Amino acid sequence: MRFARLSRFGRASHLRKGLLLAAAVLVALSMLLVAAGAAPGWWLLINAAILAAALAFERHGYDPRAPNPAALRATGERFHDPTSRELVEVWEDPATGAREYRPAARERPGDDAPRTSA
Repeated sequence: MRFARLSRFGRASHLRKGLLLAAAVLVALSMLLVAAGAAPGWWLLINAAILAAALAFERHGYDPRAPNPAALRATGERFHDPTSRELVEVWEDPATGAREYRPAARERPGDDAPRTSA
């Protein structure tokens, strides 16, 4: 499972690099159009710059880890993560409410069913 997750991130990285390259080409083309006085040059320049900025400053990942792992307590909640398809368990810091999701060990029969707390 971990290898599949890494390859998916690798594809996302290639897509991001390709889109950054396309945005850079569009910015260069739009600058030529603006210099030539063509009407759609400004529109293309603004949109290409927005695309380039969004790709350059996007959030690169979500790391749902609590700031103080020693304070975490298991909540008893378990569910199947739709991305990794693994059974995960919810841990929470009672003082701050920070939550962390950890792979759960399949100890009991019937752990395949998703559970939520009441």
